[in-house]
Amino acid sequence: MGGHAMARAMPGSDVGGITAGLPGKLRRVIQQGSGTPGSKRPMKIAVALGLLGAGVYAMLDDQFSLSTETAVVSAYTVGLRSPIGGHVAGLRHAPGEEVTAGALLAVVEDDRADQQRLVDLRALRDRAQSELTAAEAARDAFHAMAADLTARAGTHLEVALAWYASQLAEAQRSLAGAQAKLLRDRQVLDRKRQLLASGFGTRADMEAAQGDHDVSLRTAEAQRQRIATMQTQRDGVRRGVFVESGHIGFNYAQQRQDEVTMRLAELDRSIVSLRADLTAAEARLTGEQRHSAQQALAELPSPSGGMIWRVLAQEGERVAAGDTVAEVMDCSAAFVLAVVPQDRAADVQVGGIARFRLSGESRERSGRVQAVLGEGSVGSERNLAAMPARLPHGGALVRVALTPPAPGETASCPVGRSARLLLPTGDSSFIGRMLASR
Repeated sequence: MGGHAMARAMPGSDVGGITAGLPGKLRRVIQQGSGTPGSKRPMKIAVALGLLGAGVYAMLDDQFSLSTETAVVSAYTVGLRSPIGGHVAGLRHAPGEEVTAGALLAVVEDDRADQQRLVDLRALRDRAQSELTAAEAARDAFHAMAADLTARAGTHLEVALAWYASQLAEAQRSLAGAQAKLLRDRQVLDRKRQLLASGFGTRADMEAAQGDHDVSLRTAEAQRQRIATMQTQRDGVRRGVFVESGHIGFNYAQQRQDEVTMRLAELDRSIVSLRADLTAAEARLTGEQRHSAQQALAELPSPSGGMIWRVLAQEGERVAAGDTVAEVMDCSAAFVLAVVPQDRAADVQVGGIARFRLSGESRERSGRVQAVLGEGSVGSERNLAAMPARLPHGGALVRVALTPPAPGETASCPVGRSARLLLPTGDSSFIGRMLASR
């Protein structure tokens, strides 16, 4: 490709111009054989040799290089897949538009999502809430009952203490009267004894006085015992112990209060358990709501920055889970791809400089050969934006780096454009071996 162009561009009168397009060693050979600048015959010989050398070089260069007209500029695409099945809505970009990473490209809505589990979890949450509310209401009622029973018990206690106070006061008065009578009877008995001893009284009078005295003594002692018993009962009442049968109300209130206390302890344990159940039900419901929302609606952001390469679904179209809705491609990471015959793949020099011209361009570009892939890679590279035409009998895939635009050149996306590509095949040509021998 380059040799023919250089042969046509050579001037015919200057050895330096003639040999300017030749390799350095061949150019020195011709210049050394050209003789002096004033000799016409050596000049003609030099011109002839130059033309012959340029033609041979161009012919051998084309023969011992590997060229293809079916190369194409490509890049890797990233597919945007739908995580759910549903209808596509809100397509916001068309092929060829630039997008940034994370930009929302489309939304998938599923109107067939199963909501039964969500309904069941809501019912479970509501039932747990109702049971907790009922338990808390019962606890409040029992607290009110306990307060009422406490008030009733307090009232009974006050009444009982007042009754015992009045009874003790009456008993104290009765004791005082019995002690006064006992004193009088003791005085009467003493006089009867003195009269009997002096001979002025009778034994019957003395015995009668003795009987009255003994009765008064027993009455006073009984009254003291009664006072002691009542004081014991009063002290018991203060500690909540009633031995008097007339205070049933207090005993009932106290008994009920004990039952209420036990019932409150049970309710407190039940409320703790119900609150834990409610918390668990709400957590499960929240998780299911989040999952249901993800199943019913999925936003599809761009996985990377670049250009929309293809849109594979239309507005309102139904897609299945895993279907690709669009493909995004980074033009700045483009490269040249070519398919070469399998028997020539080993001749391509990896790391060497390839030359190519894109369709629609006049300037020649160059790029380094990055990789030569085997025959199986031609069909396995499915995420490529563009692929070169396959050879009838198979071939190998060659990847060449794409040079950036020249200064002042418009930086348009070249992916999909064809190219004529000349690949380096190492220093195996006749010219290379000849020059290496000098």
